[in-house]
Amino acid sequence: GVQTCALPIWRRSYLVDRGFQLKYALLLGGAGVLLAIVFGFWLYQAHVQAIQLVPLDAELRALVERSDRELLTAFAGIAALMGLAPAFVGVIITHRVAGPVFVMGHYLEVLAEGRFPRMRTLRRSDELRTFFKTFIDAVDKIKVREARHAAALEDAVQRMRAAAIRFPELQPAIDIMSG
Repeated sequence: GVQTCALPIWRRSYLVDRGFQLKYALLLGGAGVLLAIVFGFWLYQAHVQAIQLVPLDAELRALVERSDRELLTAFAGIAALMGLAPAFVGVIITHRVAGPVFVMGHYLEVLAEGRFPRMRTLRRSDELRTFFKTFIDAVDKIKVREARHAAALEDAVQRMRAAAIRFPELQPAIDIMSG
């Protein structure tokens, strides 16, 4: 039968390297919250000082206190947004770095197994393009060098086979090198 994916095609994982990505997303989000708190506190202090300069009766003071609670609620919402927005952007940006690193890591695993990976280009939005190109160029050079070595080895084996008629002690080495 037809095999289906566990996840829909439109769904992708933005957390390719969870530790790396969450670390920087949390740092960016924390910086956003910290800035919101610092500037919010600064604005609130200015507000309190301005209110202290104006004499207020009981009714007006109650109105100011109610509006102060609304102001603090707004500051808390702004602080939350200032944390979430940079964290979200951090995940997206780190995905553009972690994705190519993930792909190159896979390619290195394939190379370590003695095979050459099927290379693909990066996505349009990915970073590390220069590094990725250098990596692909290095793999291409390794392919060329390995092909040269394989041709030289094949030539040596052919010569040894021709010489094995006169020197039968070459046969074990020929068998190893042919194998």
